[in-house]
Amino acid sequence: MTSARPIESSVHPQAGDRLAVDHGLPAAGHGRPARGRAPRGFTLVELMVSITILLMLGIIIIGFLRGALNISRTGTARGQAYETAQTVMRDIANDLAQVIPAPAHPDGQDDDCAFLVMQDPFGRQMLAFTRAWGDEQRTTAGYDAGRGAPGQGYSQDFKGRNVNDAMRASHGNLEVVYIMEPTPDGTKLYRAERSPPQAGGLIDLMAQWCANPDNSSEMAALAALQNERIGGEPLWDQFHMVADNVAAFGVELWDDWNRTMTWYGGPAGPVTTWSMTRRKNEGKPPQYWLPRALRLTLIVAQEDPLRAETTLDADMPTGDTSAYVATTDLFPDVGSGAAFIRINGEVIAYGSRSDRTFGGCVRGELGTRPRAHKSGSVVLGGEVFRRVVQLPVAR
Repeated sequence: MTSARPIESSVHPQAGDRLAVDHGLPAAGHGRPARGRAPRGFTLVELMVSITILLMLGIIIIGFLRGALNISRTGTARGQAYETAQTVMRDIANDLAQVIPAPAHPDGQDDDCAFLVMQDPFGRQMLAFTRAWGDEQRTTAGYDAGRGAPGQGYSQDFKGRNVNDAMRASHGNLEVVYIMEPTPDGTKLYRAERSPPQAGGLIDLMAQWCANPDNSSEMAALAALQNERIGGEPLWDQFHMVADNVAAFGVELWDDWNRTMTWYGGPAGPVTTWSMTRRKNEGKPPQYWLPRALRLTLIVAQEDPLRAETTLDADMPTGDTSAYVATTDLFPDVGSGAAFIRINGEVIAYGSRSDRTFGGCVRGELGTRPRAHKSGSVVLGGEVFRRVVQLPVAR
């Protein structure tokens, strides 16, 4: 009897392997699982899309940061202009609150100037007056100057900075002067104080400098101021800077003698010059020593990105009412109350503004002198600040 032979599978080995794999079983004859698929990288299209998205996000972030920075710089510029105006207004108002209606020195004549507003050689206003000692009296210099006598050996004048020295007798008064920087396009406002007031003192020397016909040349005027001396010291060393970026400084006066009725310009408007001299004509009352009040106007040139500055594109004769400039960007709008430009010390109000022209110009505003301007001259604008100061009642 023959033995039974094992039944051979009719399934091909490779087919069996595939069957096992399909059912999640190890393939026959293999001791390890099947190898997985290799990882796939980014395609060029995917990389380009990713880079584009990143670039767009970067542009958005940069734009946002630039906008925030510009807002910050704008706010800083406005704040600086406001701080400059408040500092100047406060200092001048404190000085004017102590103005005295008397000659500059006790033995002065009736025509001695102790309150003076006049044009400097550059056609801008100078403000000078005599005032009483205030906080200065708290210093050693102020105390000694107030109680001393000319014959007691004190030989130094008070100049505002030598507060610990013993000064000669002041008679209780100070001379104070405010002027703009003695250059045609200067933007610094300066102040000087000196005591005791005297003939040939601070006010007298500055008045002579302003009125000297030899100072019609700007270079000559600057040289004369630098060469002038007071008390053996250079006159210009008496001045210290109050503020920078001052495009214009103007003083308008309420004059009862000329029957001022309004702060607006015109026949009944304020005056822009003052000389504290008594009228000696028979039959006429004396002129008041002091104006009833004055209005301070300050035009502050702002920093970037708000700075309004350009240049003339053509000569501007004295009587011309149009200014042709490189650009009028950032200059105040007409009707804003700040529609002023300054060229070489002259302040000009404008009534219209186009891309490259200021029209309807009113020359010589804020007490300045109209003058001819050359092409290329700097044209400066800014924010306008005003304050009315009532002077002491004792007039």
